[in-house]
Amino acid sequence: MPLDPVELTKQIKAASDVVAVVGGYLTLRPAGPVFKCLCPFHNDSRPSLDVDPRRQRYRCWACGAHGDVITFVQHMEKVDFKEARSILATRAGIKLETEPLTPQDLARSRLFDVMKWAQGRYQDCLLNDPVAEGARKYLGERKLSGATVRQFGLGFAPLAGDWITRLAHADGVPPDTLAEVGLIAARQEGRGFYDRFRDRVMFPIRDVQARPIGFGGRIMPESPYASRSPKYYNSAETPLFSKSDVLYGLDLARQAGATVGYLAVVEGYTDVMMAHQCGVPQVVATMGTALNARHVAQIRRYVPKVVLVYDADAGGSTGVDRALELFVREDVELAVATLPDGLDPCDLLSQPGGVETFKKVLAGAVDALDFKLNALLERDASPSVEATRRVIDGILGIMATAPARPSQAAQMKQELIVTRLSHRLGVRQQTVLARLAELKDERRKKVAGEQAADRANPGAPGGVESRGTRPAAPPAAKSSPTYTLEVTLLRLLIVEPELVGLAAGRLPAEIIEHTGIRRIITEMYAAAAAGQVPDLDTMRVRLLDREDLVTAMMDQAELGHGYTERPEKLEKVLADFERLRLEAEKQAVRQSMPAAADNHLEAVDYLRRLQKSGARTAG
Repeated sequence: MPLDPVELTKQIKAASDVVAVVGGYLTLRPAGPVFKCLCPFHNDSRPSLDVDPRRQRYRCWACGAHGDVITFVQHMEKVDFKEARSILATRAGIKLETEPLTPQDLARSRLFDVMKWAQGRYQDCLLNDPVAEGARKYLGERKLSGATVRQFGLGFAPLAGDWITRLAHADGVPPDTLAEVGLIAARQEGRGFYDRFRDRVMFPIRDVQARPIGFGGRIMPESPYASRSPKYYNSAETPLFSKSDVLYGLDLARQAGATVGYLAVVEGYTDVMMAHQCGVPQVVATMGTALNARHVAQIRRYVPKVVLVYDADAGGSTGVDRALELFVREDVELAVATLPDGLDPCDLLSQPGGVETFKKVLAGAVDALDFKLNALLERDASPSVEATRRVIDGILGIMATAPARPSQAAQMKQELIVTRLSHRLGVRQQTVLARLAELKDERRKKVAGEQAADRANPGAPGGVESRGTRPAAPPAAKSSPTYTLEVTLLRLLIVEPELVGLAAGRLPAEIIEHTGIRRIITEMYAAAAAGQVPDLDTMRVRLLDREDLVTAMMDQAELGHGYTERPEKLEKVLADFERLRLEAEKQAVRQSMPAAADNHLEAVDYLRRLQKSGARTAG
C-alpha cells in the first residue's frame, strides 16, 4: 500500500538530522546548545547562522533565513519542496517509488516525456540526417563547436510540413499531446495536423532541471520561408512553457553565476552558447521579452546581481528604463554592460581577443542608476537648471512606479538613490524627496482615476465584469482588528495543531477575510477532518501549489512559539471574532432603520432586532 505523502515527509525528516545535513554543506562549529557557521544566503563576514539540533531548525540572525532541513536543501540546491524531499530521501536511503502521483503530476510527466522525445528526434536529425547538412554548415559558420551543440541539445526541423507528425505516429505519440506542447497544430479544414516548426535550427528551452519545456527555432537563411517568417520563432504558451517566466541557459549558468556572484543577461541563444563555449558560463538570455519581475525572482534564487548586456546602439534604451523599475522595486543589484562597436556577444567572442574583451566588459559593468544618469547628462555636459530638473524627473519618474508601501529594503534603496541624485546634481536632498513625493502622488491619482473609470464602465475592455467575474471582496487591512485576529489565530493553530478541531467547530473558514490565511486555515480544517495532524509537514504537502503560503506559515510559527496558555488565548480569539461579527450585524440593523422608520410595525421589529443584537453582544 502506498505510503501517505505526509507520513513519508515525516519519515524523511526523522531520518535527516539538520546538523548532519547542514554540516554536509557548511563548516559547523559548536556554540553551546547550537552549532554556528557562516550563512550561505548572504555575504556573511561572521558566523550568523545557528543550527539547533533540539528543534531541528536553523536561523540566520543577520538576513533572517530560517526553516527546517527540507527548507535548507530547497534554498541550497535551488529546488522545490518535492525535489528537496527527494534529495533527502536518497541521502537517507528511503525509496519514493511508493508515493502516489496526483493526476496533475501524471499529466505534466506525460508532457515532459513528449518534449524529451521531440528533443531527441530533432537532435538526431541535426547530427545524422543528410537533410540537416545546411543547418550543420550554418552552425559551423557561427563557430559553435560540436561539443557545444550537443551540450545545449540543438536539433533541426526539416522543411517538410509533417515531419514530426509522421514520426509521432510511427512512435505512438498521441497527436493531441504533441499539440498540447505546441509542436504541431490541427489544420483549419480539420484533416490532420501540421508541424509548427519547419526548416529551422531547434534550440531546446530547458527548465533548471535541464528538462525541455519549449523550443526556439531559427529559420535557415536560404529557406523559402525566410522572407515571410520571423527569424526566430518560440513555442506557444503551454502548461510547461511561458516565455515571460523562462531564462535560456539558466540550467547551465546557475552554478557559475553563484560562483562569480552575478548572472549576465543577453538577447540571443547563440550569444549564450558562445559565452559558455568560451569559458564565460554565467550568461543567460530572455525569450525575446524585456527582463521582468518573474525573471528577477528566478535570478535571485542563485545570485544577488544582474548584469544587462547591450550593444553600443542600445545603451540608454527603454530596456534599461524597465530594468531600473525592477531595480527600484526588487531586492537585486543591477548593472549595465555595453559591448563595443555594436557587436553582439557571439560576434565579439568569435573575434581574436574577444573573450578577454567580453570579460572586461562584464567586469566593468556600470551601476544601472549611474548608467542612466550618465546617459541623461551626456546630452549636456553643463546642464541648465531646466535640463537638471528633467534629469531628476527622469529618475524619480521611474522610482514613482514602485509600490506605495515598499519593504524596508526597498525603502532604504530609494533613500540611497535620492542621496546619490542630490550629491551628483547638487540639489538638496529634501527637495529631491519632495519632488519624488509629488510624482508618487500624481501617479496614485492617475491609477485611482483609471480604476474609477473601470468601475464606472465595468463592461469596457479590461473591466472586471467583461471577464465574467465579480469583484472580489477586499481583504482586511493589515492594521485592522480583523487582520490582527486572523494572524493570531493562524499562529496559534500552527504551533498547537491540536486546537484546530476546536476552531473548526466554532469559526467557519469562510469568515476569514485575508485570502492567504483563509486558504491555509481551510486546508488545516480539511486535514483535521481527514484524521491527519494539521502540522507544518502536513500543510506542506497540502499546499504544494503555494510555497509562498508555506513560507508564511513557517514565519508565523516562529512568532507563535512565544504564545503561552494557548487554549485560553484561542478562546479569547474566538470570542473576539464573535464580538466583531455581532457588531457588524448590529451596524447592519442600524443602517436598515431609515428605511423602516415610516412603518410602525417595521420600526418595532427593528428595535427588537437591535435589542437582541445588543444583548448577544453583552453576553
